[in-house]
Amino acid sequence: MAAVSQSSTNPEDTSEGNANARPLAEKSSYYYAHNQVRSDSPKTLVGATEIYNHKALDAEQVAELERQASQTLESGHSSWNKGGTWEEKDYTKWAEQRLKELLPKIASPKGLVTFKEVSSIDDCHAANVFSRGKKKSVIEIEKIKLGWKVEGGEAKGKLEITEVSSSALSELHLSVKVDKAGNNQAEIDADLKACKPAILDVINAIVEELASK
Repeated sequence: MAAVSQSSTNPEDTSEGNANARPLAEKSSYYYAHNQVRSDSPKTLVGATEIYNHKALDAEQVAELERQASQTLESGHSSWNKGGTWEEKDYTKWAEQRLKELLPKIASPKGLVTFKEVSSIDDCHAANVFSRGKKKSVIEIEKIKLGWKVEGGEAKGKLEITEVSSSALSELHLSVKVDKAGNNQAEIDADLKACKPAILDVINAIVEELASK
């Protein structure tokens, strides 16, 4: 007897010849709806009620974004921080670079020494802090080592600048470290320590620059 052809009634069968077939998207949330649509149709996940297509911003929306960006530049804090709550913007790397540029340019009062490069900056933190709508620029540094020498290389060493804080600059401390002593080392030490006002001026200038950012 010839075999009788039977149509499958399995509800899992999604073949075109089965009228009872259910789309994969209806069977399980693990399937994507695009399994049952043409390749050129918009795609959406199962359960989504809308298909989102990119739409260019209109002129009004562009103007609003530009206005928010302008407010950010004027106030300093981010546009999302409309309440002016706590926010901190870090400028440590910038401050370290400015210290390396400005400190070696200081001239000692008696001209006995000249400064070389900044050899190290330990635990530096510089930032603009925004709190309750107010902006404060802060710089805190544990230690700066600034190289010095006497003309002709007769004497040389490092000037250690410690306890640097923009909120308590009067507490800044200087310590002279000698690698090679000069015949008039006491005078050299005094000349180095007399540089404190000039060093404070540099710190204050950097804080003012930071405040303008």
